[in-house]
Amino acid sequence: MAKKNAKKPAPTDEKRQPDSEPSNGNKSSNRQRLVIRIEDGDSDFLRVLPFGLSKPMRSLTVRGQSARKTRLERVVRKLYPFLQKLEGAALGNDQSIIGSMPMADALKNDRAIERCIKVFEVAWQLDLLVIVSPQGKKIGTGKRTAPTGPCGMSVAEAEQIYVDRAVNAIFANNKEALQRLPAEVRSLDTLPRLRILSAMSAVALGELRMRLGARFNAIMTDAISENWLNAVTHLKAFQIRALGETFGPATSEILEWSAQYMYAFTQAFTVQEQIRDLGLELRLLTTPEALDAIASWEVRDVTERVNEELRKRGRKTVETQQYETDISVFRTMLGGDFPTLIRQPAPTIRAFGNLLRNIRQMPAGQPRTDIIEQVKTFCDRYLSYMTADALQALDISTEIEPDDHAGPTIPEIVGIMNGIWGKPGLGRIFFEQHLQRKDGVAALRGLLDDYRDMVKRGSIQRKQDIATIIISSSVLDRAISRYISA
Repeated sequence: MAKKNAKKPAPTDEKRQPDSEPSNGNKSSNRQRLVIRIEDGDSDFLRVLPFGLSKPMRSLTVRGQSARKTRLERVVRKLYPFLQKLEGAALGNDQSIIGSMPMADALKNDRAIERCIKVFEVAWQLDLLVIVSPQGKKIGTGKRTAPTGPCGMSVAEAEQIYVDRAVNAIFANNKEALQRLPAEVRSLDTLPRLRILSAMSAVALGELRMRLGARFNAIMTDAISENWLNAVTHLKAFQIRALGETFGPATSEILEWSAQYMYAFTQAFTVQEQIRDLGLELRLLTTPEALDAIASWEVRDVTERVNEELRKRGRKTVETQQYETDISVFRTMLGGDFPTLIRQPAPTIRAFGNLLRNIRQMPAGQPRTDIIEQVKTFCDRYLSYMTADALQALDISTEIEPDDHAGPTIPEIVGIMNGIWGKPGLGRIFFEQHLQRKDGVAALRGLLDDYRDMVKRGSIQRKQDIATIIISSSVLDRAISRYISA
């Protein structure tokens, strides 16, 4: 009896693997893994080609980058539902990002792209996902740069394409800033930091990159806190430019600033002249409060004055605004004592700014000249001996004329200091030793209290030569007598 002719199936290019199978070869396992096959990158046309044509045609579709990207997109369409299920199983609906999001929307959303790549990585590491090579063999997780069969790209290359897509989404409203970033900072790990930087002015970001040079990439690592990065986005271009001109290659010092100090810096200075006039003494302002205090010093727009001088000389006028700062005035006034003032606590820095503002309101003449000299004398002779507690005890008034409701004026303070310095048995040793301790500060405070009391009673006039009174009499010795040597 003749056997019936059996119809044989047509041969295929490679042995077809099922789309999913039990992981680890365990047929009873509930963990299903997805297999990304070579033909998952094929077009519909390529899938229906007759035997013998699909393989050579496929080889043409992995030669160009554009063709490989097209194949990658087809693979992603198959992969996306699997990633959605894995995310839902692992995190639940409350923490899901891509769970109910259509793929077209996910590919425009930087957080969704980031989540997809991370879920993909976990699935690949746990062997829930199999990717095959051009030869149809499984690619191990340690071979990230090996070409894959489905699209011809490596896993690393494919991920970078979608990382770049996420970065473009992050900077969608600040494309100019994106152009200022080096390509090497675009990675999966840096996406959270890039989101922060996307709020920064493009010009400021470009200045920051230029001034930090090779150290710029450090801000994209865990070596720099995200709080610092949030603070740095408030920097203005003129602030970074002035820092760069002042510090030069040492501008990278700002990487060591605390987040609080960085934010205070961004809020403190409103014109570049403030930073330039401070110069390297900026390093002496060690607290956010000190930055805020010196920023309270007066700034004046002198553009018209500058242009008037330029016109007189027949020179071209300036178009950008020009400013004069009290920082510059104090630097000129105090010379080498300027750093001593900048080192002082914030309340003292602020007080001297207010004092200079009041001096400027005085009419030109000898009284104004005299009080400027008193300020210079105090800073030159005594300020370096002052501790924070001693300055608090002095309670320096920023008023020019004595006020019963305010502390002693600068002329009164200088008179008291001169009196202590010139008092027989007291002098330099009181400043160098006793005033550096709490008991010495208490003695100074006691002397000032006695002075105020005697002024209130009318025993001493505030315009009297207080230095002579202290040196030549004992009326103010009560608080300091224990320190007067025989």
